Amino acid sequence: MRDIWTRLARPEDADAIAALNTEAFGSPAEANIVARLAEDGDSLASLVAHDDRDILGHIQFFRILVDGNDIAAGLGPMSVKPGRQASGIGRGLIKLGMTMMEGQGRGLVFVLGHADYYPKFGFSPAVAARYQAPWSGPAFMGIELREDAPREGELTYPKAFTAPA
Repeated sequence: MRDIWTRLARPEDADAIAALNTEAFGSPAEANIVARLAEDGDSLASLVAHDDRDILGHIQFFRILVDGNDIAAGLGPMSVKPGRQASGIGRGLIKLGMTMMEGQGRGLVFVLGHADYYPKFGFSPAVAARYQAPWSGPAFMGIELREDAPREGELTYPKAFTAPA
């Protein structure tokens, strides 16, 4: 990942982030989620990886309530420009974002993603299975960042995931 930097997304990055998500996922659905999270105040961190010209990667972290308490985070969507995937950009975004979530005092992080990719970072379907959530199965994973994190409960996701914009 030489000559690639990571920083917090800025308002002027919104169009490039939307284009990247649409290109990476093949539809505007994830771009719409990112925009809605920002509009609704549910974004905890939005990070971009760039090469001084172009945004090559983006990761979104958002609030999740556990039994009504604002103590967890969700990871996603995460996108890397096609052609630059498998080059370490996603790994760098995840590591920085997870450090930020820990620094914010978040006890848990959940992701709905590739079952072969996210366990490399400590995510586990067994952790997520202990919680009542809109998703289940091997693609729904969680990680505990704090020893005092609740070991079960009901997860409430932002409206960006449950209601039309």
